[in-house]
Amino acid sequence: MPTATATVTAKSGPAVQSTATVISGITSYSVDVRRSVLQFYQGNELTGPAKEFDLTGVTTFTTVISGGNFTITVS
Repeated sequence: MPTATATVTAKSGPAVQSTATVISGITSYSVDVRRSVLQFYQGNELTGPAKEFDLTGVTTFTTVISGGNFTITVS
């Protein structure tokens, strides 16, 4: 099963800033526009362990697919 890798600079909780954090093994992600939250899943689609990031203050959110490899950048 193909997976994605993300590099994230965003808040991951109250007063918790992630800076250039690399997350691999991502099998899916979702964006909750109303809550301004990005969730990464590692495992079954939308059921595996999730990492959640606040999109408030984020200016770049990019997904690139090259040669079958998915790379996600959030900063």
